[in-house]
Amino acid sequence: MKLNLYFFLLIIAGGNCFAQQTEKLTPFVLIVQPIVTQSNEGTDPASMALPENLVDNAYAKSGVDFHFLEPIYFNNTKARDGLINLDSIVSIAHKEGFIKGQNDVVNMFFVNAVDGKKGPLGRGMMGGNITFITLGDDTEKKDENMQAFVIAHEVGHNLSLKHAVEDKNVPEDIPNIQGDGDFKDRIDPKYSLNQYQIDIVQKSPLVHSRIDFLDTTHAALAILDESYEPYFSQLQIREIEAFTNSKVSTTNLDSAREYAKEKFALAVTAFSEREKKCISFVVNKVNTILLENNIGLMAYQPWRFIKIEDWLCGGFAHTRGTYIILSERHIDHLSKTWSDNMTAKDEQILLEEMGGLLVHEQMHSLQRTFKSKFEILYRNYWNFTRAEIANEEEIRKDQVSNPDAPIAEWLIANPQDTNSFYWIRTLLKETEGVPVMGRDFTDRAYVVKNVNGEFSLMKSENGKLDYTDLDGIDFYKNSFPTTRGLDHPNEIAAYMFSDYFKSLLSSTKPFKGVNEQSSKNSDLFIQWIKEEMK
Repeated sequence: MKLNLYFFLLIIAGGNCFAQQTEKLTPFVLIVQPIVTQSNEGTDPASMALPENLVDNAYAKSGVDFHFLEPIYFNNTKARDGLINLDSIVSIAHKEGFIKGQNDVVNMFFVNAVDGKKGPLGRGMMGGNITFITLGDDTEKKDENMQAFVIAHEVGHNLSLKHAVEDKNVPEDIPNIQGDGDFKDRIDPKYSLNQYQIDIVQKSPLVHSRIDFLDTTHAALAILDESYEPYFSQLQIREIEAFTNSKVSTTNLDSAREYAKEKFALAVTAFSEREKKCISFVVNKVNTILLENNIGLMAYQPWRFIKIEDWLCGGFAHTRGTYIILSERHIDHLSKTWSDNMTAKDEQILLEEMGGLLVHEQMHSLQRTFKSKFEILYRNYWNFTRAEIANEEEIRKDQVSNPDAPIAEWLIANPQDTNSFYWIRTLLKETEGVPVMGRDFTDRAYVVKNVNGEFSLMKSENGKLDYTDLDGIDFYKNSFPTTRGLDHPNEIAAYMFSDYFKSLLSSTKPFKGVNEQSSKNSDLFIQWIKEEMK
């Protein structure tokens, strides 16, 4: 089926840039995933510009904040240069895993040309989630008002806004993001949207409440999201049994994975009004603390919640895509001090316990959507090594895929041997019947060697994989101020940020009383927060 794309050829116009810093969080968020096309070899990317303040100003009266995720790069010369049609580009991007979300995120392609036309111009899928932007020649690319207008206009089509000339409810004689005039005037919040357009924008499925509680219909789809990373497609039968607390009746892996999807979708349930009120209270308090401490990366990331029944994944909190998944039992436990008339002490406990958990889980959402920031932390600050290791059957059959860190890609350097590393995997113990979440987990540190840039698992003389438990690598256990989550740096960062948040909440020094190596990594973590999470 051909995409129903609105086309708008932009006429160059002058105008000075103005920006207004948003000081208060808006009630609504629109998530944008920039996708920058480049050559097949991964060079010469198309021009990209994200004048966020100007775009936000254009939509200010609607209460919508554009939240741009970290750009990702799509290697396809023909797509970049407009040599294949837009349907083909989207189809290829889908197959290669570049389209994000469940039709609830704007996927914005930056290209050099659209269907051979170099612009500046854009095409936005009417009522859809795909937009193409090309910024024109070098002179035109410098015009921030033009850049902001292209984005605001084309995303307007995604939000179901028609051109002014085609909509009797939008006057043609007043500048508007869907009308004529200088770029500066058309994105001026005085003119950019009228009330009729604002009503349409706020009804769009792309526009979310900043604190968003998914209903069961949307949650059943969202909990299956694999657009950011694989999960269900790599599950094995024993871990499916543990996650679903049920016996899998088939030995066919594809059927078992479909069974897992069915069980996960069936586990979603509705939030009560009390739960929504409590969680919203905590999130608003958390955001205030984050912004006061210049941690905008997390505060501006939308808070999106799915509720599940207690039997799924042992009732543990976890994430998928940009969603935080909470069980009823967990919510009840964390909100035990919540009431409309709670004391200051009760509020402090609530913020420490529930707030501490929520920032932990939101950290996992950020790890998916701002990957390069965390790669800086893991590689440059904490000295992890990133590598792809072939997963042998001995490990695979008993693996536990951490939903917050499903890709086991980070190795621990052996300080005694520059070519030796440890690869930590969480496995299921041998059990009778269905494995139990947590109780039947064990961590193993497998030995990996680097030979001429090739990383491979080491084996003993009898052909068994060479491994130790965490107690066998004391230097690593002593490297961080947390004893939990050592299986993956995603978890280490999330646990440490939770502790850091609690120190901000109580105005105390973070990570007190740790050893020298742990103190060094803690100081580096705080430095990274100040540099990368502002």
